[in-house]
Amino acid sequence: MSGGAMTCPGCGAKIAPPAGGGVTKCEYCGTTLQVPAGPSAVFPPPMHVPPESPGYGAPPGYGAGQVPRFQVPQLVPKKRRSRAKIAIIVVVALAAASGLAYFIWYMAWSRVEGRVESTGGVLGTWSASFDECRSGDAFHPSWFGVDLRAGSPSAHVQVQGGDARAKVVVSGAAGDEPYVNLTKAGCATFDVLVESGSAEVNDVDAVQGRVHVDCTAADGGRIRIDAEFKACH
Repeated sequence: MSGGAMTCPGCGAKIAPPAGGGVTKCEYCGTTLQVPAGPSAVFPPPMHVPPESPGYGAPPGYGAGQVPRFQVPQLVPKKRRSRAKIAIIVVVALAAASGLAYFIWYMAWSRVEGRVESTGGVLGTWSASFDECRSGDAFHPSWFGVDLRAGSPSAHVQVQGGDARAKVVVSGAAGDEPYVNLTKAGCATFDVLVESGSAEVNDVDAVQGRVHVDCTAADGGRIRIDAEFKACH
């Protein structure tokens, strides 16, 4: 093939034959070639890219020049994990502190539920719901027991003592006369219990317990009390 490229029969490469012709070898596969005489050719010849072998093509779904994309696991930076741990610790600490604060508040919060009812006698006829309680230790001089009060209408009940030997003093107003003294004698029901509340608030020993009495006073009046109290200080 004079004046142009020739094809190697061994590998199919396009070869520009050297000037002068003669016998030469394919520089790609070494096949002996008979080069006819002709004009000079340009050297070096272009690089030959062998055809793709069957079964070794690009993976299905990818075009020429494309690179498969792999799913790389996303690692959480150490700083981010440390911050998450600190946040969890802070939340747990705040929850514990809130729980402790609620426990302290619950133990120190005076509360009373119940009613007192008077029928006839020197106190007259009325009924009231308790809304306040105090420990006898808060008074001067102090005494063991509980002071229960109602605001509307005003009523005042003191339990002096902590068991069946206790005295219950009832008046229509806090500490004002007239008042009546109730003891177990003459009462159809006299269930009285005052005990330590296992807490001290502002140097006052808290008390808790119950008062369930149904008594007839000396003047003929009838007093009924049903109350439960806790953390009174």
